[in-house]
Amino acid sequence: MAAAPRILVAPLDWGLGHATRCVPIIEEIRRQGGAVAVGAAGGALAYLKAEFPGLEFVNLPAYNIRYYWENMFWNIGVQAPGLLRAIWREHRQLQQVIRRLNIDAVISDSRFGCFSPHIPSIFVTHQLHIQIPSPPLQGLANRLNHWFIRQYGECWIPDVPGPGSLSGTLSFPWNPAGESGPSGKIRHIGILSRLQPEEGEKEYDILALLSGPEPQRSRLESALIGQLSALPYRVLLAQGLPGREKRCRPAPHIEVVSFLNARELRHALGRSALVICRPGYSTAMDMAAMGKKALFIPTPGQTEQEYLARRLQRLGYCPCQNQNELDVKKGVLDAGSYAGFPKYDREEARLIAAVKSLMGRIAPWPG
Repeated sequence: MAAAPRILVAPLDWGLGHATRCVPIIEEIRRQGGAVAVGAAGGALAYLKAEFPGLEFVNLPAYNIRYYWENMFWNIGVQAPGLLRAIWREHRQLQQVIRRLNIDAVISDSRFGCFSPHIPSIFVTHQLHIQIPSPPLQGLANRLNHWFIRQYGECWIPDVPGPGSLSGTLSFPWNPAGESGPSGKIRHIGILSRLQPEEGEKEYDILALLSGPEPQRSRLESALIGQLSALPYRVLLAQGLPGREKRCRPAPHIEVVSFLNARELRHALGRSALVICRPGYSTAMDMAAMGKKALFIPTPGQTEQEYLARRLQRLGYCPCQNQNELDVKKGVLDAGSYAGFPKYDREEARLIAAVKSLMGRIAPWPG
């Protein structure tokens, strides 16, 4: 009897979104008879250990991106040397992991160095067209982004193609300035969310979900608690810090928890009237899966989130505010005039077909 194909799933540790959207991928691989190992770092590793305690885990280098300034170019530019070192280290470490664990294929969610010429390598991203205000820098960033993606045999986009796309311009596989997109096969795998709609009696007026790199995560937490303490809303605030155990009440009507697992989050979302959160793409997919009303507050200087917030506001789904101009009272009133997210069809057949195709290309290890 042939051994189950062993697939390494490696999400980026840039907030929790890359890890959370890998949950449906991991579940589908296991449904189709594959064995999964996880390579990650930081909060992404802690989250997946909590969701899948029976899997094998590998510590990969952390990217450790932080957002000090409201300028994407400077934030990434000053950290680029460390980022490139992490990519190089993970690429070398991956080759050792493949041999040691008999890995048959690797699925990298935005980890640029997790590819191998010897086994099928998949890159998962919704961002083929990086948004930077400066056209020359945008062209340079996209050429580098596409170079890395070309090292993989296939690129999976967690979205649906055409006018129903959630990510919009971000997932266009080309650059308007004329630079060609990544070569190789590009496959849309549908909206990825580990959540299923769940409705119940409303327990909270506001569910605040924090995520993303420091120090901006902590700054938003402080600002939200400061304003919400003076407002008459029942609030549950999740700090987005897996692996910690904290519950407190900074005010009688505000409950703070370190983290919500998938079951707890689904329960809280179904019983909350409004969600305040970052417009990370994985969060947007969760809001779409649940059909929620939201107020989006982009991470300062994170151009992808700023683009998504503006796009979703134009579509009439939800309002957005700048973090340095936060006005929760106004945001709650504004959100009431928006339709909220329609419940997107996740088109699960796309993910099923993608995993089936990958499993069919796996060559078993000798012996």
